[in-house]
Amino acid sequence: MSNVAIIDFEASCLPDDGESFPIEVALAVVGGPSQSWLIKPSWHWRYWSWSDEAEALHGISRTMLQSRGLPARQVLAELAHAAAGLDIYTDADLDAYWLEVLCLACQAPLPFKIRYLGELFQTMELTPPAVSSAEKAALTRLPMAHVARKDAQRLALTVQLLSS
Repeated sequence: MSNVAIIDFEASCLPDDGESFPIEVALAVVGGPSQSWLIKPSWHWRYWSWSDEAEALHGISRTMLQSRGLPARQVLAELAHAAAGLDIYTDADLDAYWLEVLCLACQAPLPFKIRYLGELFQTMELTPPAVSSAEKAALTRLPMAHVARKDAQRLALTVQLLSS
């Protein structure tokens, strides 16, 4: 499983609340390191939606993104480098959407394909109860949610627990 990684994005709002853009992304290698990036909003997104609820949920403000976020192009380049040679999975289709939004702002092609985590579980021939049990164990160890790095690490730990 050393070639498997989990990606997770946090966004300015959920699609039901308007046109959302990525504000944070994380990549966690199963059984390995993790990395996260705050994304300084691209000028392409200047009229897109921002939700106070999402800000409170993620603990990321516009001010924080402006002062500590990296330019979208830099985030995409570093993310692509970190993901090189890895099979990338997510538990949410929205993560693929936010990768596309990031790429469009950078006028760059998708650097990798994101697969649904359920596909990996199927290839591992896991039962739903086994997956649920591993998810609960990972949640006990890494309870913080809606922080990209913690979410990616928790899912990577779930995969690791299921593969051991």
